[in-house]
Amino acid sequence: MAGTPDVLIIGGGAIALAIALQLRQRQLAVTVLSRDFNEAASLQAAGMLAPGAEALPPGPLLDLCRRSLHRYPDWARKLEALTGREVGYWPSGILAPCYDLPTPPKTATGQGLWLTGDTARHYQPGLSPEVVGAWWYPEDAHIDNRALTHALRVAAQDAGVDLQDGVTVQGLVPRQGRVDHLQTPQGDYQAGHYVVATGAWSHHLLPIPVFPKKGQMVAVQVPPGYGDRQPLQRVLYSHEGLYLVPRRNGRIVIGATSEEVAFTPGLTPAGLAHLCHKASRLYPPLRDFPVQETWWGFRPATPDEAPILGHSPWDNLTLATGHYRNGILLMPITAELVADHILGQSDPLLAAFSWQRFESRNSSPPATTLTPAPLSSPSTSPLAMATVDSVIHPPAAPVSPAAASPKDAPLTIAGRTFQSRLMTGTGKYSDFDTMGQAVAASGCEIVTVAVRRVQANAPGHEGLAEALDWQRIWMLPNTAGCKTAEEAVRVARLGREMAKLLGQEDNNFVKLEVIPDSKYLLPDPIGTLEAAEQLVKEGFAVLPYINADPLLAKRLEEVGCATVMPLGSPIGSGQGIRNSANIRIIIENAQVPVVVDAGIGTPSEAAQAMEMGASALLINTAIAKAANPVAMGRAMGLATTAGRLAFLAGRIPIQGEASASSPLTGRITE
Repeated sequence: MAGTPDVLIIGGGAIALAIALQLRQRQLAVTVLSRDFNEAASLQAAGMLAPGAEALPPGPLLDLCRRSLHRYPDWARKLEALTGREVGYWPSGILAPCYDLPTPPKTATGQGLWLTGDTARHYQPGLSPEVVGAWWYPEDAHIDNRALTHALRVAAQDAGVDLQDGVTVQGLVPRQGRVDHLQTPQGDYQAGHYVVATGAWSHHLLPIPVFPKKGQMVAVQVPPGYGDRQPLQRVLYSHEGLYLVPRRNGRIVIGATSEEVAFTPGLTPAGLAHLCHKASRLYPPLRDFPVQETWWGFRPATPDEAPILGHSPWDNLTLATGHYRNGILLMPITAELVADHILGQSDPLLAAFSWQRFESRNSSPPATTLTPAPLSSPSTSPLAMATVDSVIHPPAAPVSPAAASPKDAPLTIAGRTFQSRLMTGTGKYSDFDTMGQAVAASGCEIVTVAVRRVQANAPGHEGLAEALDWQRIWMLPNTAGCKTAEEAVRVARLGREMAKLLGQEDNNFVKLEVIPDSKYLLPDPIGTLEAAEQLVKEGFAVLPYINADPLLAKRLEEVGCATVMPLGSPIGSGQGIRNSANIRIIIENAQVPVVVDAGIGTPSEAAQAMEMGASALLINTAIAKAANPVAMGRAMGLATTAGRLAFLAGRIPIQGEASASSPLTGRITE
């Protein structure tokens, strides 16, 4: 890529490559400088995705890890589609066997479920007879970290990232509060923005507390003729620090030592003997499996074992380092947050991982620690875990509304986060002033605009560009009025340019509508799919408006759409949710946000859609044509929030008989 890049990333591992890919997909010119790609910690790891099994306590790090874990299925699928390479994502869950019963019994951190020894051996035959029980973490997973890192490198290169290996950055040369250029033996490098993602070597460039922790590892191979190609079907994770990670090809990775020996290279007999002894005790069958490979690597540790992310001492330098044991797990969320930060959209969660937290460690506690804190619920329900803090540590004072709310990640679409889950439109209002007030009252952050009507200055759309605060509102250009895929693609391109004119240079969103039917205004599934495939190839974040068709929704997700937007009932009809069964199927199977669009007429219907588990709503006519649009905008905003809160809280089961609120048991008798 000729000329000075927009962003220059130092480091060649999974974190650096994922950030590069994210930025390149947002149309930035990116260069990656790596001293030696083969040194990357991501190539030396085991690939566990284990916020549960790692026993992370409640706090920012656990929140970050869970958000990243939830992104993995989509990341893995898209990487495989981009490169044609398998990355070995395996949602197998993680089993943490114990040789002693927990004290108090049946208590664990995270989303663990306690299993007896016999049950654990049913989950994973061959476990040691010494195992008295195990914690089961069904939401944890693992991935082939080497395949992942190589796929990221191919995807970045195919996307146009300039990858330069064999370049050692010797120093950052600052000037007037910014990094002016990088110094290397090959000459100086300059860019608009810089990212340090150099892992355990970050301290060589900046005085930040990142230091190496060496880990030695072994891999064995299930021998031919053993019976099962891979008898180990679960990751086994011992709280002694040992883990056994299976690959589908019969390989089993055993790790890892944890040694503070600086950058001392090489394997040691003591380290390897320790691993092999512990692994054989935990899973005796592998005593006879041949050793396939041994290696070592250096984890980038920090004093509180949490990463350093976000801003740095210089305005145009961003940090993405210190991920320690969770670099592979945190790859997706790090890439998204860092890309957002560079583009001026920092997530509030980044503040917990600032480099400045170490400056005041003597006067205030760290952002997070990794000391296991036992919880009293073994439930596997995400809902139960969302409220577990308040169950274990009930407040002594009256609970505030914020404290009573289950934890919830913000709505994230194509890497951009939004606090509001309500989207609105601009059509059908009596005047711009009413529209502006209604949009503000709703609290929405995304407003959809019909590109054709704005381009033509159609009635009700003249001067729309000045009517809303586009510094606060994210424009969602839509292809309303398009009857064919070709028309929709052309109008989408115009919409992207329209967003740029309003100052949203990086806005690649488009609400895709292909509607040839002028009577019922139902979307064309074939034309929508054709247009979506083309727009995704052109780098758009596509939000397709569709009938509530689960198969079409899945196909659109597979081609790379950022959301799916099933209609509740025909546009502007106010009929409410007429196809709830199909929408529920779409929600249950989607790995991207599901936005219920069209047909909602009342706040109760908005709440109903959110209670079903929809990620967001798009409502226009019900607000614009209400007797009081401003009041209805506020009502719809509140209903969206209430519906989401109700979904997270979880409704009671429906029962066929009455159940007294005040049972007779335990009453005081006369």
